[in-house]
Amino acid sequence: MASIGAPVCVVRRYKPEDTAAAQDIMAKTVMETVSDYFWSAIFTEVLPQVALLTIAFSYIGLGVPFYFCLLGIPTAIVIIYAVIWLAHMSKALEVGQEMTNIPRLFLEHPDRCFWVAEVLECSEASELDSFMNKMKKVEYHFMSEEESSAREAELRGTRRHVVGLLGLTKSMRGGMKGWLRHLAVKKAYRRRGIAQRLLDEAIHFSTEHCLDEIELVATECHHKARELFYKKGFEVQHTYFKYYFNVQQPLYIFSLPVRPPKAELSEISSS
Repeated sequence: MASIGAPVCVVRRYKPEDTAAAQDIMAKTVMETVSDYFWSAIFTEVLPQVALLTIAFSYIGLGVPFYFCLLGIPTAIVIIYAVIWLAHMSKALEVGQEMTNIPRLFLEHPDRCFWVAEVLECSEASELDSFMNKMKKVEYHFMSEEESSAREAELRGTRRHVVGLLGLTKSMRGGMKGWLRHLAVKKAYRRRGIAQRLLDEAIHFSTEHCLDEIELVATECHHKARELFYKKGFEVQHTYFKYYFNVQQPLYIFSLPVRPPKAELSEISSS
C-alpha cells in the first residue's frame, strides 16, 4: 500500500471531464515531431530544390539582384519549417477534434475502450515538490480504477492530473484484431512506466474480449515508443512508406498476439 505522500498513478477508463486534458496531450505530442521532420527535409534534396526555386523566381520572375537572391537559401529553410509546422498543426487540430468524439469512437462498442493515466499528488505538496517530481525519476505506485475507488477516502483531497492516454478500436485490417491509437504521455512524465502500464491495460482488455492480436502503427520519429513496443513483445509485420514534403518516411505496423493460436487452444481444452 502506498502512502498518500507517495506519487500514485491510476490507470482508468475515460470520463467526459478528461476531454480537455486529452486534447492538450495529443496536440503537444503531435507537434513534438516537427523538428524531426524538419531536419529530415533539410538533409535531403528538398532544401536545394526549394532554395533553387526561390532564387530562380526572385531573379528571373521579380528581377531581384542576384546577390539579394542568395537570401533564397535561408528563405527556403523558413518555408520548409513553416510548411511542416502548418501540416503538424492541421494534424493536431484534427486529432483534437477526434478527442471530443471519444465516447462515439471508443466507448459505444464492448470491444473498444479508452484509458487515461491520472497522477495523484498530495494536496499539501508545494509547487516546487511537484516540479521536482517531474524533473527526477519517480517510481509511481500504480493503481487500478477499482483499487482507487476502494481507497477513495484515503485519496480524497489529492491533486489529480491526466498525464497519459491510450485508445483501442477494431483493427482496420479486419479479423479479431484490435488497433491501438493515440498512445501518448506528457513529456515530463515519460520513462516512468506510465506508457507501459497503459499498454498492459489494453493487452489485458484485449485478452478478456477474445481478440487474436492487437496492432498499431509507429513512425520513424517515434524512437522511444518503438523501443517500448519491442520490449512488450510487439513485432513489425509490415513496413510501408509515406512521402512527407517529398521525404520518404517509413511507417511500421506492429502486431502482438494476445491469445494462443487455435491449435494450442484446442490442446488446452482437451487436456
